[in-house]
Amino acid sequence: MNPGDTLTGRGLLLQHGRLVANVDYHLTIPHQTHFIIVPPGGLTNDYETYLSGFILLTPADVAKIDLTEYTLELADKTKKPIWVERRYKEINHHGEKRVSFWVKVI
Repeated sequence: MNPGDTLTGRGLLLQHGRLVANVDYHLTIPHQTHFIIVPPGGLTNDYETYLSGFILLTPADVAKIDLTEYTLELADKTKKPIWVERRYKEINHHGEKRVSFWVKVI
């Protein structure tokens, strides 16, 4: 992946191989200018280590979520280990109520 690339779609949030919730996700790597303004501390081409973004859950699934490590199964069945950092806010997504959480790929 390269700076500015995004991953969006519907996926599964798993913990220890068990389904926790169905989620919508929007993950991105910051644009190249981010790395100029905020240097990462070393030169690296492994931009995927900066992949982060949001997952959206239904209000009913929110009680199942802790600020901990999960596995996000993307639409293409690729699995990414993520860390749920914090609850963000309630939004309307395609006319349905959703709660967003900020996540980082680890």
